[in-house]
Amino acid sequence: MEVLVLSCGMGGGHNSAGLAVAEELRRRGHDVTFMNAFDLKDSKTASRVNNAYIGIAQRVPWLFGAIYFLGEAYRHLPVKSPIYWANGKMVGYMKALLDEHHFDAIVASHTFPAQTLTQMKREGAALPRTFFVATDYVCTPFEEETDCDYTVIPSPELEGEFCRYGLEKDRLLPFGIPVHPEFAGDTTREEARGRLGWDPDSFVVLLSGGSIGAGQISTAIKLLRPFLAGDSRRKLVVICGNNRKLFEKLSRSCAGCGQITLVEKTERMADFVHGCNVFVTKPGGLSSTEAAAAGVPLIHISPIPGCESHNFRFFADRGMSIGVKHLRRELLPAVEAVRDPAVASRMREAQRTVLNRFSTSRLCGFIEETVEKEEKPKTAASS
Repeated sequence: MEVLVLSCGMGGGHNSAGLAVAEELRRRGHDVTFMNAFDLKDSKTASRVNNAYIGIAQRVPWLFGAIYFLGEAYRHLPVKSPIYWANGKMVGYMKALLDEHHFDAIVASHTFPAQTLTQMKREGAALPRTFFVATDYVCTPFEEETDCDYTVIPSPELEGEFCRYGLEKDRLLPFGIPVHPEFAGDTTREEARGRLGWDPDSFVVLLSGGSIGAGQISTAIKLLRPFLAGDSRRKLVVICGNNRKLFEKLSRSCAGCGQITLVEKTERMADFVHGCNVFVTKPGGLSSTEAAAAGVPLIHISPIPGCESHNFRFFADRGMSIGVKHLRRELLPAVEAVRDPAVASRMREAQRTVLNRFSTSRLCGFIEETVEKEEKPKTAASS
């Protein structure tokens, strides 16, 4: 089977979800092409889109709230959004790729390439089976403008919401957000710490602002210093992601503190998550799902206004995380709370109950079954 997986570099979560699907399909013996959809035009376009997103998220996150509000407003208009028509301009580039290469299925882990596929479908293009993967715990604006054969949603609890925006229930796949098997596996804390060289007896707080290093990371570090001062075995590991300026700033402000470890972007995030005692992070859909799949106590801070606000509420309302709304008042009490084994155990149980940590395998199995059913009639007809 030949599969095309399309992502978009607007945040690492979309890439991570797409790569999780790609790697699982390869493990099953299929040929997979993974790419940023905007690279079909040129690498400069992809870079401009990616950098624009990162710049807004790091410096003016409130602007996302304004964009999200505008997206909600467009839902009530009888016209397609400017976003849809902008992505429709990618049809020619996508068509050229599909004319040159045969694919049995296409998976889009971002709304933008899913909108391009939708426009192609409306223009009468012959497409293989198409799958759109939603990576936030809400039907975000513009997702209702997609018309793929199937839409993978994060939870069965969200079926009603997606249907309210016009998606057909029988084409919703409530499998969960795809995560890499490294997060969903049975890695123990001891095994992860052994690979990372961490003290097996330390209490490790992992702090991250996602792949782009967004959120109130500097403030969170200041607030956690009294916690570190209470015991030399307490450690703080900070993932700065692609935010080089944040890494340089923290290197200066945290110099001389042996209990704080700074890390730039890493390919070993699964080990960091499995190895920590508590994960403090902004509520990205993918990173939150990875933590839940790993069964790690989770504290959410600093949601980027919009879809992350919905992720924040979805996890906190179901006991899968502690949602910190007021950093200065609530962060330290939240960290102290998850030190209680009973609190941590209840949170892990909620994560296991609400989310499917084997979502990637289930989706890839469904893709295989769908393509196989379509190939059988063709084989029978040719014989």
